[in-house]
Amino acid sequence: MLSLPTQTYHHDSPPKTSLHSPLFSRPPPSLSLLPTLSLPAPLRIQSLTVSSSSTSPTHFLLSDSQSNSNVLKIAIIGFGNYGQFLAKTLVSQGHTVLAHSRSDHHNETAKKLGVSFYADPHDLCEEHPEIILLCTSIISTKQVLKSLPLQRLKRNTLFVDVLSVKEYAKDFLIETLPDDFDVLCTHPIFGPQSAKNSWKGRSFVYEKVRVGDEESRVSRCENFLDVFTREGCEMVEMSCAEHDFHAAGSQFMTHTVGRVLEMLELESTPINTKGYEALLDLVEKTSGDSFDLYYGLFMYNKSALEMLERLDLCFEELKKQLFGSLHEVVREQLFESPEKGEGLLYAENGPAIGASDILFRSEGALRPQQYQARSSGCVDDSTELKIAIVGFGNFGQFLAKPMVRQGHTVLAYSRTDYSDVAREMGVSFFSNADDLFEEQPEVILLCTSILSTEKVLKSLPLKRLKRSTLLVDVLSVKEFPKNLFLQNLIPDFDILCTHPMFGPESGKKRVEWSGFCF
Repeated sequence: MLSLPTQTYHHDSPPKTSLHSPLFSRPPPSLSLLPTLSLPAPLRIQSLTVSSSSTSPTHFLLSDSQSNSNVLKIAIIGFGNYGQFLAKTLVSQGHTVLAHSRSDHHNETAKKLGVSFYADPHDLCEEHPEIILLCTSIISTKQVLKSLPLQRLKRNTLFVDVLSVKEYAKDFLIETLPDDFDVLCTHPIFGPQSAKNSWKGRSFVYEKVRVGDEESRVSRCENFLDVFTREGCEMVEMSCAEHDFHAAGSQFMTHTVGRVLEMLELESTPINTKGYEALLDLVEKTSGDSFDLYYGLFMYNKSALEMLERLDLCFEELKKQLFGSLHEVVREQLFESPEKGEGLLYAENGPAIGASDILFRSEGALRPQQYQARSSGCVDDSTELKIAIVGFGNFGQFLAKPMVRQGHTVLAYSRTDYSDVAREMGVSFFSNADDLFEEQPEVILLCTSILSTEKVLKSLPLKRLKRSTLLVDVLSVKEFPKNLFLQNLIPDFDILCTHPMFGPESGKKRVEWSGFCF
């Protein structure tokens, strides 16, 4: 039976237009098939049934919100947990979903989800999907993209990534794909763990990096974004650079804290507080994600390193405050309350604790003062150094101030023009590294980021230096710069690897660095 809003045709009294099998694979192409029928616009086909001698009639159903014009053919590359997670919703909305993965065992999962699985990417690309949805890991995506037979795709295919870092994804997509392809960089801020029940209210960030002007390409991009709008996501359009800046805190820091808490093996207790339950919830939400994801969030987001260093500095500062207060207690009980017994600390409701135990545990916190006392006695204050700081950003400027105050000659070089800042500090600024090195500084202090140190070191005109020059780094990792120096510097150069355990944030309130670790 063919059911329409205003009229019904029975099988024994058919209309002039006969029903053929193509009708069951797609909606009627136009209303011209029913010239005598007056229908309100737009036409909404709710159900179509044809009676036959068969005992099981065939049904054609189309939802109110989904028409054939916005049904997409989407190929998911990387059909692991996240690819399957997205596929379920895509299929439920009526889209045609194809999938390819290196693991053949995903074939059975694909069948259960209503997804066509292709073990060979050539076979998949020959199906000419409208959209290639990259659901591979951050580390493997670039390699996977280069392995795809792009020549078998239509030249206006839309490529979409869902990586958690966006500047990196944007750069390699633009670099790898021909100009004919469209590019949409996205980041669903949710996954199989956090949104297993619903996507409603979850953020979906995107940037239309490159979308052609043709109406079909514009509408295709909008139809893909509509997948997430229909599920109740909060759509956020922002640049990839802006995303990474915010994600260093909202995502990388969340995963960092979650992993630390997981290592602590926290368990629920009979006296859970709301805060403690929030910590347990954070562990649950992050523990299901692979280490590759976490590693990618660190390696491929330029802002992640700064966030990690800030966390390290804040934790060190908190420990100093904690042990600083503990030392006051130790001093009072050891030296101001002799009646309680020599060398013993008494807990009010507990056993005595040996003072040596407390001192032993806090020995590390006392070392900076001890080392400072030793060094101050053997350094000749009249000895001045000519120090060249390479990388005159926040940390370079932070180190330069006490060096100038101590009477050392400080030179600086950076890709950014900091000449005005340097002049106010009493530092000689050089915009050319050759000019700087011709001054033959005794010490070269590298204050560049971890990611850029190797590139900067190899770009320096080291042959202009004296062969006895001392090279010093201040990176937060030590084996990497040590190996880098040994591999790229001539044996005549001296090498000193250091890590000041403080910075502009933790040391801004102090005139001196007393109490900080170096």
